Amino acid sequence: MLYQLIRDSIDSGHIFVPNSQEYRSLDDDLVNEHEWKHKNKLMAESKLEIFKGTAEKHIDHLIERLETKLSEVSERINNGDNQVVILTDRSGQTKWKLPSSSVGPSVNNPFFEKLRQVHIGELLTHVSDDVGFLDTFTHVQPRYQKTEADLHNIIACLVANGTNFGLTKMAHISDRSIDHLRTTQANFLRPETLHQANDQISNKIASLPIFKHYNIREGSVHASIDGQKFECRLNSFKTRYSSKYFGLNKGVSSLTLVANHVPINAKVIGANEYEGHHAFDLLYNNSSDIQPNVLSSDNHGTNRVNFALLDMFGYSFAPRYAQFGSVISKLFRVTTENDTQIIRLATPIRPGAIIDEWESIQKIIISLQQKKATQATIIRKLSSYKRNNRVSEALVEYDRIIKCLYLLDYLDDASLRQFVQRALNRGEAYHQLRRSVASINGNKFRGGSDQEIALWNECARLITNAIIYFNSQILSKLLKHYEKSSDHEKVELVKRLSPVAWANINLNGTYTFAIDGKPLDLDGLVSDILV
Repeated sequence: MLYQLIRDSIDSGHIFVPNSQEYRSLDDDLVNEHEWKHKNKLMAESKLEIFKGTAEKHIDHLIERLETKLSEVSERINNGDNQVVILTDRSGQTKWKLPSSSVGPSVNNPFFEKLRQVHIGELLTHVSDDVGFLDTFTHVQPRYQKTEADLHNIIACLVANGTNFGLTKMAHISDRSIDHLRTTQANFLRPETLHQANDQISNKIASLPIFKHYNIREGSVHASIDGQKFECRLNSFKTRYSSKYFGLNKGVSSLTLVANHVPINAKVIGANEYEGHHAFDLLYNNSSDIQPNVLSSDNHGTNRVNFALLDMFGYSFAPRYAQFGSVISKLFRVTTENDTQIIRLATPIRPGAIIDEWESIQKIIISLQQKKATQATIIRKLSSYKRNNRVSEALVEYDRIIKCLYLLDYLDDASLRQFVQRALNRGEAYHQLRRSVASINGNKFRGGSDQEIALWNECARLITNAIIYFNSQILSKLLKHYEKSSDHEKVELVKRLSPVAWANINLNGTYTFAIDGKPLDLDGLVSDILV
């Protein structure tokens, strides 16, 4: 009984563990009182729109928008302008229905089968020459370094880790020695250098002519976030059991932020961790030039505060709910007046609860921006159903306003539903490419520590990023050719092609990284198609 009472008290936030990052008080994760004395300066430096007006004015504006939206959606349904939403009343219960889309992600388009296959080593060499990501691999001891990064050894290590071969096996099936591979990895390959290399490739993709046509909606970058489970051969701190994915074994989840087909950020979390708590972390800490302003996810990416926090930082959260009817029924109710169906909130908004805790909310926002603690930890504490305090209630109330506005738009706008589905399909397409790279040698992480697993995951992301860049280069050249010849039909066809394909990439075989011949002839590859 004592243990149970302690556990319940920790979960409810009545007892804290000061030396624990996960279970210490939320106040310990936020900016301290000395720093908060200069809150006006901190809020001015944050440059967030949420801090430019008063809380009362901002909340009143949101509630006014919500009331207007409720009226507009009700009117469109009653007038028959919204033909998609179906309201049926059976036994006094209103049911909401939306047509489900069965269109799956488009990957490995047969178009790429027409191209000559390129070996992964040759491809990475070509991408390195174009992008120059070799410069990001600095020596771990720059002041005393005696060796410089060798491109062939770097690429061999990338392929060894990304394909789950490991350095020892790669030395047996390639022209590289194990001593050179181990020295290169120890000196040059770190999650930080790999992250910088990935950013360079992502930025280069964004500069290609085809990239602007990857936008799902004109004028915005729509991203998606989703986790992919991978089994691990060795135990580490983050590996956890998950019978659904690993049976009796352990594994981790690779969480990836995909925008316009490009994996712009990634993070390895435990298989037992909730993906929604890391959504803000991945989005806000994205350091590439591709900056999304809309984020979609499935049910696993939602929690009680993501709508609120993302809105306060200027992002739009647009998830897809598997049980859409049950979600919307909890927030809205339908009444009939004069043979007209009117949508109303199931529970009225309490603006006073938000305004009273506005300063505490500002403190949380500043703490998240300054990364005073692990962002996922703060969000987990705020979104926990068992932690019931006034600040959490205020955030949840604000979250409900933004969530209601989004759901009403989702009900009323068929194009928004299509945009969300397309963004999620692109995430699934990337997962298939990522899985094809990982499955070359068993589809399991072999790293013996969390840092090794993170390093291997970043190597795999770099390989997939390079493939997407290479395919985008081909599509850009085709786009320019058809635009020059005024072949509008083929221009539109090229715009619709996805660069997430590996039919033209040879990921297997004996690996030779000492490519001393001519560089990859991209124009020759494209000319084979144009003939």
